[in-house]
Amino acid sequence: MNGRFGLVTGVFIALALPQDVSAQDAHFSVQTRVENAKLPAFTATVAGLGNGIRPTGGGGGFEPSVFRNMLIATADAPNTVFADPRQISNYDSWPEGAFDGAEIEVLRIVDGVMQTVRRDRVRPDGFHASGWVSVLPEGQAVPADTTRWNLSWDSYNRLGVPWYYTVRAVDAAGNLSLPAVAVTLTPPEKPGRVSGGPKPQKLKLSGKDSGTLPMPQNLSARVTVSQSGLLSWDPVPGAAGYVIYRSDLPPERQRGYSIELEGDGPPIRAGDMIMLRKKFLAPPRAEVSTNRVWGTNAVDRNFAVPLLQAMPGDPGLPPFRLVAHGADSPVQDPGETYLQADLDGDTPLTLGNFAFSGPAQGYYMTPDPDRPYRFEVWLRARGTVSARVSIEGLYRSAVPGMPVEFQVGPEWRRYVVDFRFPPLEPDNKRVGRLALRLSGTGQVDVDNYRLYEADTPFMNLPPEDRQALESSGMSALRMHGFIKTGTGTYDLAQLTAPAGVSPQTRGQSLPHMLKITQSLGMDPWLQIEPHFSPEEWLGLVEYLAAPFDPATDDPQALPWAARRAAQGHPAPWTDDFNRIYFEVGNETWNRLFRPWVFYPMPDQGRFNWTKYSAGEVYGLYQEHVLSILRQSPWWDRLAPKLDPVLGGWTINDYGVDALKRSPNSHILTHATYIGGWDSGEGAVRQTPEGYASVMAYAPQVMTDAARRFHQKLAEVAKGREVTLGTYEAGPGYEVNGLNGARITPEQVREQDLVMKSAAAGAATLDSFLTRAVEGDRIQNYFLFQRGGRFASHAVTELGGAAYPSWDWLALFNHLAGGADLLGVETVATPLRDLPAQGRRKEMKDAPMAAAYALRDGDRLVVVVVSREVPGVGTSGADGTMSVQVDLPISGAKSLTRYRESGDYRAENFTGPQTRILSETLPVPAEPGRLEIPDLAPASARIYVFEGADFAG
Repeated sequence: MNGRFGLVTGVFIALALPQDVSAQDAHFSVQTRVENAKLPAFTATVAGLGNGIRPTGGGGGFEPSVFRNMLIATADAPNTVFADPRQISNYDSWPEGAFDGAEIEVLRIVDGVMQTVRRDRVRPDGFHASGWVSVLPEGQAVPADTTRWNLSWDSYNRLGVPWYYTVRAVDAAGNLSLPAVAVTLTPPEKPGRVSGGPKPQKLKLSGKDSGTLPMPQNLSARVTVSQSGLLSWDPVPGAAGYVIYRSDLPPERQRGYSIELEGDGPPIRAGDMIMLRKKFLAPPRAEVSTNRVWGTNAVDRNFAVPLLQAMPGDPGLPPFRLVAHGADSPVQDPGETYLQADLDGDTPLTLGNFAFSGPAQGYYMTPDPDRPYRFEVWLRARGTVSARVSIEGLYRSAVPGMPVEFQVGPEWRRYVVDFRFPPLEPDNKRVGRLALRLSGTGQVDVDNYRLYEADTPFMNLPPEDRQALESSGMSALRMHGFIKTGTGTYDLAQLTAPAGVSPQTRGQSLPHMLKITQSLGMDPWLQIEPHFSPEEWLGLVEYLAAPFDPATDDPQALPWAARRAAQGHPAPWTDDFNRIYFEVGNETWNRLFRPWVFYPMPDQGRFNWTKYSAGEVYGLYQEHVLSILRQSPWWDRLAPKLDPVLGGWTINDYGVDALKRSPNSHILTHATYIGGWDSGEGAVRQTPEGYASVMAYAPQVMTDAARRFHQKLAEVAKGREVTLGTYEAGPGYEVNGLNGARITPEQVREQDLVMKSAAAGAATLDSFLTRAVEGDRIQNYFLFQRGGRFASHAVTELGGAAYPSWDWLALFNHLAGGADLLGVETVATPLRDLPAQGRRKEMKDAPMAAAYALRDGDRLVVVVVSREVPGVGTSGADGTMSVQVDLPISGAKSLTRYRESGDYRAENFTGPQTRILSETLPVPAEPGRLEIPDLAPASARIYVFEGADFAG
């Protein structure tokens, strides 16, 4: 422990002597009764681990695009899925025919059980996503006295091809006329902007085409001298306004919005859940993109070739494609496919993501000039092809040793370039990348582009991360790198690929994360998107739990276990862990993570008219997944280790509803941040009141929230063994754009200074222990990461120190993880009335101090927290208070105190300012009374009595 926390030995501190301070007394009494037995060590979420993630900017393989979507059917039909056009087309993003041939799974709730009722495919020419789309936002129309309208296009739209337009008149009841005869406009390559002119009016449409108005006549279109578009038409008598529509296709080719299936099976029913799955091998842009989103990141994120961020046929690139690896490929750790390009001598191919920057930029990583870096790539060529490796964009002058040039040989070979980044000026904001430029004549094949810190093997933990995690004492790591994928996601093959391969998980993979977790002596908390097929869920069980002996077992019979064995782990992963937490998706109530969220659904059983809430559907789906897992022949090996987790939302009963419908889920969790984007409080300010709001969170929010859900848990569980906990917790942050929030750079910085302060550290420990007192078991800190809002540590260039919240939780894990939480009675404490704030309710007489106690054998751990902030409420000038804690011991062999070295405002965000000090103290003459005369404001202290003699 001396290596992690400051140590002061041989110091005599008279605990019982009063100090001349402005103090308010608090008095607590520790009881022998156990409130929460063997409280598990806290856990942490990790976004990604490994030394190749940030420098590469994602996975370095060239893999197929895995597209998946979830829809809700809106109508009954024999062999056609009708759904909200916005879901089918993603708001006019996916074109006609994009998902022809896709796999379809139909899920239905029948008498309280979710089940797969049909497996099919989209028939050729069966995916329909074409029609008229309003140019103006919903609820807006062209005013009735306006019959000319200017149009503009964005640079990312598809330009230089015809767009189709029509106009419909709207009557006073909101009914639409027939559409005018369509016209075309071809956007110029450099479209102009529209300024001035009439403004749209609000006009609610009825959704009916039964209007009696005639269709507009003489619709015409032209490109103006300012390179904008102009539509004009004759006025329609009696019109209340006009709606302008556009389409990628002429009317005669528009097919509406539906998905036709090629087979036969049970008819589709309104309310069915539809899973759509398709894999693409580098599709051309026109196959998967509408004119509206043609050049956007949304298209590239779903379908572009990694490290190119381009698609076949894009201008300025040679022809390229993805090609499947053979079974005997010599490429080390290959994925499914590699990149192949045809070079003609004129157009080179350049690969590389912009992934690092100067220290003043603040988003990308800043390369460390003191570390060695390695770039490696597998190449082969047929013809004359040269490669050039260089650093682009980051430096004003040449990088020593760069560029590196070499000829590419005819056989697969790994090419390696070792180098160092030169130091960067502190004000450098430029963004850079490592660029691989391939030029010449012939065909070149590329795979496994990798850039990483070379002081550890590829995708291993950097030494500083390993030290931080090993010293944290966390009991489990929640794997956040496999969720938030959207429709561009992964299948089981990519999830279980070697590290560094899958682009949609930024190079993360299940074997890589399990290996790291196992090496740290922790348990895995799997988060997996809810879009796997039944075969994939069964394959996951096999991968985790089936034994495989390469000498005797058949890889064809056990492909996923064989895959694990080929990766160097023949024994089941279940042998390595005490438990495996299993969470389907992430915040499946949160529309930010669409489509992997749940919606209300009806029961389709005969004479069953039950309507299930979104939370209940989540629980039914989780139970459906668990029912598939139980079908595996390896279930008995996995079941004793598996802990299914549900994630709720604290503002409603979403998680409770899910628990009602998933009897085999063991844990219900919520996010319990201190403040943050969903608290309704805005960004915390660096003021006494701001710090006070942070310190007040435990009594004002955490206690009641925990009690409320424990009461609901007792009502729902009905004898089931279910525990309550948190899937994410710690300092919260307001985020631009979430819930319409707008915060300035100055507010962002203030928020960081407060939420990464010693006060926030004390508040975090206070909040975690408050919930433990109420009965929470598993609690999770979000997020182990260097740099960023929710980060646990500063970036290396700013010292790399842990923030106080992480430090206190890590220390607690070492001192009291697995210990019994004892009851503590409050005899007296300073009180303060807390005002309502955001979603917080007003609270009268809130306690401004707290004490917690834990016992592990003859060790007694006492935690005291001051919630006072100088100058706020009734606190004295300096906020210091005296505290007495009565203890159930008659003696102890030693006493150690832990405290922050800085005051409550000290933070490690701008550089190391505070750390936890360890001080050896004499055992009090009266061991049963711990007197603390000088508890600093907004602070925590931990006292550890070793060799304690407990009364009775």
